[in-house]
Order: sequence, then structure tokens, then C-alpha cells
Amino acid sequence: MAEPAVPGPACPDLTHRQVTVREAVMSALALLFLILTALALRQADRAPDDSATAHLLGTLLLALWLPLFIDALAGYWHQGDYRWPAARRLLLLWLIPPFRIAQSPYSSGTCIWLPGLGWRRADADLYELLERAFSIPMLFMAVLILPILAAEFFLAEDLADPSGLRLALDLGTVLIWLAFCVEFIVMSTLAPKKLSYLVRNWINLAIIVMPFLAFLRGLQAAQMLGLGKGLAKVAKTLKVYRVRGLWSRGWRGLVALDVLERLIHRTPERRLARLREVLAEREREAERLRARIRNLEAEIKQSGDGHDAH
Repeated sequence: MAEPAVPGPACPDLTHRQVTVREAVMSALALLFLILTALALRQADRAPDDSATAHLLGTLLLALWLPLFIDALAGYWHQGDYRWPAARRLLLLWLIPPFRIAQSPYSSGTCIWLPGLGWRRADADLYELLERAFSIPMLFMAVLILPILAAEFFLAEDLADPSGLRLALDLGTVLIWLAFCVEFIVMSTLAPKKLSYLVRNWINLAIIVMPFLAFLRGLQAAQMLGLGKGLAKVAKTLKVYRVRGLWSRGWRGLVALDVLERLIHRTPERRLARLREVLAEREREAERLRARIRNLEAEIKQSGDGHDAH
């Protein structure tokens, strides 16, 4: 006889308008923060000496970070759960605000609010649904790097000066990076095994992190923070502009590699291997549930025997 499913806590629904509106607003702010971050990174790569634009983008990012900071703290306080998992989520939302797109400080983690889907239970079914939903769009986004590479190879002279073509390539690069970030934020939030997800998707993580490393490698961040003249001398030694170009080429190479990796994973053999992994994980989860049921049955029986003895 099949064992009954163990119900979890109910997720809010669309009738919880206050909760839903709050999640929609904060998710939109987190997405806007991510967009501004992408623009700031691209601006630092293209025009590192443009201090006026850098100051404007920095001010806007700070203005967005403050409400996200307050929201994360309010959710942590509202939950009343001060154990490490809740504190870890609070630190994550403070340090990397775009994770607010998929992580709510008001939820214990069993439910998630996503644009277009509303409140859904954060389980393996939702993970598989979104994995399929992301597959084709992300393959398309990754393929976009190919015309960018071609343009930079064959039209290098035309891209030396500001033009409509250079703007289009910059926007394409920003769009690709944003797509990888959103996919990573959502899927890593839903992944049952975070470390396994990171290892399996190391290329995606490298694509996201590399622009930040290039930014720091150029020591633009150090100059903005005023860390002293010593770092400025190091910047000259490293030949910042040349190094930045190498990082940029490396980033595009990783995106091209991701295209190949995604195509390989779409083969029937890879899909079969993935389904076997999912089946094995669900069988382990089912065995854990059976063990909990057996323990509860033993406790109930022991309690009943004790009452009969009296």
C-alpha cells in the first residue's frame, strides 16, 4: 500500500495581496540592482576614467541597496528564526542583493515567489520545471556570443571609437551576463544540493564571476575605495588595459564553451543520466521518509504499550 505524502506548510496564494505585492516590488528592485551592476561593470571596462558615470552608478546602487538591506533585516526579524540557516540567508541578501529575486527573508525556504509563477513550493518538481524552461532561452543567449566574437574579430577598427555597433555589442554582452545571473540565482536557490549544483555548473559561475575579477584586477575598485597610491603603482605594473582585454577574451571564451556544454547536455544520453540522478535522489528521499514513519510508528506503539501497562 502506498504511503501517504507528508504535507508541508502551505504557501501564500494570490489572496495574500500584501505579501504578493511586497515580493513583487522587492524582486523588481533586486533585478534593477543586478542590471545596474551589469552596466557598472561594462562601464568600468569601456571607460574606466569616466568618474562622473561611475559616481552616478555607485549612487544608484547604494540607493537600491538600502531598501533591500532593510527588507532583509525586517524579514529576518519577522520570522523570529535566529538559527544559522536564517542568518546565512540574511548575510547572503546583504552581500549579494540580487539573490532577493528568488529568496525571500519572510519565507523559511519551503516556498518561493517568482515573477509570472507567483508562490510555488520550492521542491524538485519546480526545479525540473524551471530547468526545462531555462534550457532553450539560455542556449539562445549563449549563442549570442558568437556574433559578438565575430564582430570584434573582423570589425576591430570600427569598434575602436564609440558607435552604434559598439553600443549594440555592449548591450548584447550585458544581456548575456544578466541572463546567466538570473538563471544561476533561481536554480541555485532551488537546487537541493547547493555544492553539487555549483560543481556541475562551474562554467556558469565562472561567467558570472569573471567580470568582477577583471574589475578588481584593473584595481578600479581599489581606486574608488581610495586604498592608496601603492595600488595605483601596481595597476601600472600590471598594464591594466592589456590585462582587462585578456580577461574579456577569457569571458567570451567561457560563454562559447558553455554553448558547447549545453548542446552536449541536450543529447538523449545526458538527459537519461540526469533522470537517473533525479530518480536516485528521490529514492533516497523516500527512504528517509519511510525511516521517519517507522520511528513515529515505534514511538506511538511504545506509548500505547506504556498506557496498557498502567
